[in-house]
Amino acid sequence: MNKKVFITGVSGLLGRALADVFCRNGFWVVGQYHRHKPAERENCQWVRADFSSLSKIRSFLQENRASLGDCPLLVNNYGPITYKDTAQLTAEDFSADFHGNVITAVEITGFFIRHAPLMGVVNLGFEFAGEIKAYRKILAYATAKNALRLITASWAEAFPGIRFTMVGPGTLTGAAISRRDGGTVDPGRVAGLVFDILTGPAEKDKGPCFLPC
Repeated sequence: MNKKVFITGVSGLLGRALADVFCRNGFWVVGQYHRHKPAERENCQWVRADFSSLSKIRSFLQENRASLGDCPLLVNNYGPITYKDTAQLTAEDFSADFHGNVITAVEITGFFIRHAPLMGVVNLGFEFAGEIKAYRKILAYATAKNALRLITASWAEAFPGIRFTMVGPGTLTGAAISRRDGGTVDPGRVAGLVFDILTGPAEKDKGPCFLPC
C-alpha cells in the first residue's frame, strides 16, 4: 500500500494528533487547514482550503488532484460545531452544520472514490452518534453527525472493496467545549485508533462501521 493519507481539519486537537501518529509511522501526510497552518514538519504537506461552499470544495479538489490522486487513505476530520441552546437554533444553523459535517465529507469521499486508489476511510463522529436523545446545546451538530453515520454504513455496503468506518470519540482533552461530567478522551488515543483501523489487516467480516472510543 502507498503510505499516504489525506486528513482534513489538521490544525485542530485531533487533526494534529492524527498527523503525528501517521508521520511517526512513516506515512506521507497531506493535511488540510483553513486559518491556522500547523508548524512545518518532515513527511507532511499542509494545504490551505476553505470548505465553506460546495464550489470552494470542488475547486480545492481539482487544484490538488495531483497530490491526492495517489492517496489510498482518507480521514474526514473536518467538522464545525454550532454550540447554541436548542430553542435558539435557526434553519441557518442546521444548514451550516450539515454542510460542514456532511456535504464536505460526501464531496471529498466521492472525489477519492472516483480518482484515487481508495482503500480506507474514517469519518469522525461523536460519542452519542446513533442514539435517540434530546440535545440541549449541539442539536444541529448531532443531527449532521447522525446523517454521516447513516451515509458511512451505506457506503460500506455500496463499496465493499473500501473499508468505511465511523469513529465516535468523546470530548477531547483540551477542547474548548467540555463535558458537564468532566470526562474526556486523549486525542492521541483517538488518533491511534484511527491509525489502527486504516492500516490494520482487513477482516473478512467487516463488523461494525461505527466504533466508539
